[in-house]
Amino acid sequence: MDSKNTNEGTYYSIDELNDKILSLMSPDFHSLEITGGEPLLHAPYIKEFLSKYNYKSMLETNASMPNNLKLLKDVIDIVSMDIKLPEHFDSIDEWVDVYTSELKSVEIAEEEKMEYYIKIVVSPTTPSDVIERIMEDLSNISSDVTIILQPMSPIELWADKSNLFKLSELVAKYYDVSIIPQMHKYLGVN
Repeated sequence: MDSKNTNEGTYYSIDELNDKILSLMSPDFHSLEITGGEPLLHAPYIKEFLSKYNYKSMLETNASMPNNLKLLKDVIDIVSMDIKLPEHFDSIDEWVDVYTSELKSVEIAEEEKMEYYIKIVVSPTTPSDVIERIMEDLSNISSDVTIILQPMSPIELWADKSNLFKLSELVAKYYDVSIIPQMHKYLGVN
């Protein structure tokens, strides 16, 4: 299934989705993680679902749809937001458009007092000046957010970890930072 194609997948009514969740729920259930593709494409559905079924919930988003994030402010407990780097785009203009939306999502999370953290996938060649710019931009919006640096896979790319530590130290000048690998890649779950 193509995670970016909204015409694929299985569609459930609100009640059918709840039945499906209940059928999968284990005794150690903590919260419902809403991920995708991009779940903000379905913000009205998510709002309707979580308004009816008040699960503790986490939204994992690329943060490129700030207005849809705002729609969910009262039903989501925590947001895991991505900030993509220019190296992940075909052009700097494309990156600037997405980055502007991501920063707007951070502003909304702050304004609405949403609990959130930010993930940034880095490579061994991620320039420190790009990370510095992002930290400066974020510091104009928020004084207290956790940043998670995720070293891109595969692990073999990281024979030299000096850039990863350099980026971590740079982020730590502004915010609490953790380095957490992309576990789904290591586990073979895409």
